[in-house]
Amino acid sequence: MVVGTKTRAGAAALVMAAWAALSGGCGPATVFNPAFLNTLQGGVYPLTPGPTAGFILVRVVNETGQIVEFIVTVERQVFVLAEDGTIQFEDTNGNGMYDIGEPLVTRPERQTISLTTAAVGDATDIGVLFDCQTSLITKIGLGENLLPTDAAAFVGGEGAGAGGGFGISAAGLNPLTQLANNFDCGDTVIFRAVRSAGAAGGVALQSLLLPGSEQPSEFSGANTFVNYEQFLESQIREDEP
Repeated sequence: MVVGTKTRAGAAALVMAAWAALSGGCGPATVFNPAFLNTLQGGVYPLTPGPTAGFILVRVVNETGQIVEFIVTVERQVFVLAEDGTIQFEDTNGNGMYDIGEPLVTRPERQTISLTTAAVGDATDIGVLFDCQTSLITKIGLGENLLPTDAAAFVGGEGAGAGGGFGISAAGLNPLTQLANNFDCGDTVIFRAVRSAGAAGGVALQSLLLPGSEQPSEFSGANTFVNYEQFLESQIREDEP
């Protein structure tokens, strides 16, 4: 399936689920809900954060006609800190000092977010922004542990926060990896749930990628991602003494 890099509002406009969620802090992931600010204003909107952005957008799209809860997980390489808060390095020379060329010590860390999409309407399409500047994102996939046996999605539940539904495994939908150049900072990763008579529960899962490098530079509608970055910068300035 070929997906363009820009669209009319309504097709895939992404907006804050609530500005209050942002005012609570600048965490590594911010959930968006379609059909609020962008759809009210109309116009053409970006579908990826773009090549200069410090975010990766993960969208989940529900085309099943049922409520679907997606279990989205990213894995990062984060620096290991010493007791004094400094970044540790691998002392390959055994001299207790950091020598040029010696690698910093990192460890993998996973972050899982549950995104529940509605059966119909604009809320069948939800996205979440992950910071990819502070630490390197190495994997993006479905399922809490990014394993084929994980529950990647739950179909037919009772809505956000209620749980339940028929669990669909992540088998056949391998995580995207940075090592294999499956994605880059500024890209949009899309996970879709579609009707499939031959699949367990009658639902199949698919993944797609929209490269940020192909993002147009001008839009007739507001650039949600630029607005978000400006909001974060304003919060940093307010926190400075």
